[in-house]
Amino acid sequence: MYLFLLALWIIFNGRITLEIVLLGVVLAAAVFAFMCRFMDYSIGKEKNILMLAGLIGRYALVLIVEVIKSTLGACRFILVPGANPQPLICRFTTPLQTDQARALLANSITLTPGTITVSLENGEYTVHCLDRSMAEGLSDSRFVQLLLRMEEVTR
Repeated sequence: MYLFLLALWIIFNGRITLEIVLLGVVLAAAVFAFMCRFMDYSIGKEKNILMLAGLIGRYALVLIVEVIKSTLGACRFILVPGANPQPLICRFTTPLQTDQARALLANSITLTPGTITVSLENGEYTVHCLDRSMAEGLSDSRFVQLLLRMEEVTR
């Protein structure tokens, strides 16, 4: 954050001179100290945010892959004659602790074609699946594993 503040100072000034850089070093240090003292900021929290950013990127990639796989699975029921889906409503719980992680999982399930999160109450998910095959592995999916790692980082 300190380097970001210093770079911001230099960019806003529009030129680089010794005086501007030295003043920027002092002002960035003062703002950084203020942030640490009064805004509950720390380098450890910044490290957690950077680690979380990587996990969020991985989560987004996993979501994209799962949406594509689910789309192909749902298209099978539309395009293949005689393919009869067997709808299922399943219930499961996960070891997720935070409401944010639980809501993100519920939304991710709903975003994938063929599944809809009907309810989420007290950590128990109720999901409607277009076919029984889509219900397999919902409680311990890659989504849940990544969200558990995100929760570990934010603790």
